[in-house]
Amino acid sequence: MCLMYIFGALVIAATAFSQDMTTLTTKNNSVQDLFVAVGSFVQIPCIDGEQKGVEWKFNNSMLFSSPVLSLKNISLQDQGIYTCHRPNGDPIQRVFLHLGYSPPSPDVHCWSPSYPKRAVCSWTLNPNPTLPTHYIATYRSHSDPLSSAHQCQRWGQEERQCVLQELKIFESEPTLFNITAVNALGSATRIWPFIFEDIVKPDPPVNVTVMVMPGKKLSVQWGPPPSWPDPVNFPLKYTVKFHWGKPDTARTLGPYESNNMVLRGLVAGRTYHIQISAKDFLDNGQGSDWSSPIGATIPSN
Repeated sequence: MCLMYIFGALVIAATAFSQDMTTLTTKNNSVQDLFVAVGSFVQIPCIDGEQKGVEWKFNNSMLFSSPVLSLKNISLQDQGIYTCHRPNGDPIQRVFLHLGYSPPSPDVHCWSPSYPKRAVCSWTLNPNPTLPTHYIATYRSHSDPLSSAHQCQRWGQEERQCVLQELKIFESEPTLFNITAVNALGSATRIWPFIFEDIVKPDPPVNVTVMVMPGKKLSVQWGPPPSWPDPVNFPLKYTVKFHWGKPDTARTLGPYESNNMVLRGLVAGRTYHIQISAKDFLDNGQGSDWSSPIGATIPSN
């Protein structure tokens, strides 16, 4: 059986309320939560609806007198608290109407800033379902379909991001990442296959320093990204980008196996902006984003 990791508390639908995908749950003894799809037709009977003179209010504003609240083609503007009252004003029932959509199939992006230790997967929902949505994230090897799925553990503070560990390297068959979005109106799943080496993407290099040297030269040094776990057995190579004036004048040099280089033949009085990108030495995946630019000016004399 596959193991399922659920982020947050899963909303449990207690009662199917209508044909329009509405769900009613009890929040406490006096307030009910009603989850409804945008565009639905909703009818909410008052508990004591046979009594004459029953009135409905929306966010404490009077709507009309009727034993049944009927709402057609509801929109997000109809979200809020509906209450029915006796003729003397005493409240009978309170319903919190939550409006939104069943979740769409998630869009997935996976990358490995810490190859070969782990990978990270994130996902987005478009359009946004607007209702509280929770996620079940698992992964397994395509080459071993009978194996149990691994839990994808939550990564940092991001709700829509998790970390995959103990992935096999140099596998010919892909890993299958399975993400299911769940809310009170439904669920949707996306299975995203990937080869570990294809999603390698280091974080940018760190501690970039630039020092002006005699002869119109700049000495550039940097450190490997701390998230890269093994720069000895899985080395990185680096590309240096520099520009002056407008960024579209940028030039690139490299790749370099070392963590330093010297820019030569520069122009006196000109300010240069330097950035570094890292990539797996064997060209797996893609290069990192560029480091933040560091500026240095060549003296005029």
